[in-house]
Amino acid sequence: MTNKKTLLIAFPFAGGNSYSYNFLKKLLMNSNIHLETLEYPGRGKKAADALVTQMDNLIVDLLLQYQTIVNEIKPNKIVVYGHSIGSVIGLAFIHAINKRDDLQSPEVAIFSGHGGPQQTIKKIRSSLTAPQLTAYFESIGSLSKEIIADTELMDYILPILRNDLVLYENYTSHYTEKLTIPLAIINGMQDNILQKDIDSWQFETTAQIEFYQMEGHHFFMSQFPAAFSELIIDLFTNTTAEAFSGIYERLA
Repeated sequence: MTNKKTLLIAFPFAGGNSYSYNFLKKLLMNSNIHLETLEYPGRGKKAADALVTQMDNLIVDLLLQYQTIVNEIKPNKIVVYGHSIGSVIGLAFIHAINKRDDLQSPEVAIFSGHGGPQQTIKKIRSSLTAPQLTAYFESIGSLSKEIIADTELMDYILPILRNDLVLYENYTSHYTEKLTIPLAIINGMQDNILQKDIDSWQFETTAQIEFYQMEGHHFFMSQFPAAFSELIIDLFTNTTAEAFSGIYERLA
């Protein structure tokens, strides 16, 4: 792989895999940002592995992937990005890295589609019936009518979606120490996330935090990929994260 100045490590949403952000990877090709999306067991490149429902087991797997990628890329700077459940996993991942002395630590984190994990009250959905679960994921834009109509594909996808909800619901986001890196929090204007939950990200770090909102629903980044990639590139324009751009409307 070609060395890039900044490595963007991405964490997929529920049901996602290492291909979930390929649309963004293409848009970042001409920047100095190299995007790598980690793979959760049981899908994508790790389809032969068993699904995991415990965060600790997932993090062990992700740390091994991360170490391999960092050793290969040798980046000057690392940024973490997670969307929806990927935000919760990304936050847990950074806390796990902070307990290690042998791994290069991220300098910035970008989270979207979720409130601050330690303050947001979870809604339990893993026990929904198959039709209810399908309807929920369709309502937030995870499943299209074309995918839902494909019975064979749904038989493959639905257990993965349910598993990821179980993993999310099993995990309690409680940390004795806050992060010490800057955060950028991005959400869609039409997403159904309470403002108080978005604001609660301020409790996750002692460093600078910026809030942005963009047009779109829960998956605003795939609705408006060009605008989203523009914001990502803008956040990376400076050599440090101290100068987050304010070209997008801030929530706080």
